[in-house]
Amino acid sequence: MAHTCEHCGIPWRRGLFTVAAVLGVGGLLGAVPESGAHPVAPIVRETAAGTLTVDGHHYLDPSGCLTIRKVPRRIAVENRTDRGIRVYLLPVCKGGVTNVVEPGRTATPLGASVQSD
Repeated sequence: MAHTCEHCGIPWRRGLFTVAAVLGVGGLLGAVPESGAHPVAPIVRETAAGTLTVDGHHYLDPSGCLTIRKVPRRIAVENRTDRGIRVYLLPVCKGGVTNVVEPGRTATPLGASVQSD
């Protein structure tokens, strides 16, 4: 006996077969690239393991973009993580990279935001 989905009113078994059919067709279509299309790799953002210190503030296992200031200025960066830290000229990791502080290094580059490689 099929159960009916409370939210959609579709019998459970029929809904399951519909999902399987869609996934099967989606898998087939995904294998055939469109003319001129380029495959896009998924963006994987991983956390840098360790501590990043910027202007005396400690960030444990930093990930993503960290805006440090509203305007560019010399910032003190101590990278005790396992990844390089990119320093960006402007907030929200915009304006280009002014320096990359490698793991175990310190620097005082011009910038307003940072992000791990």
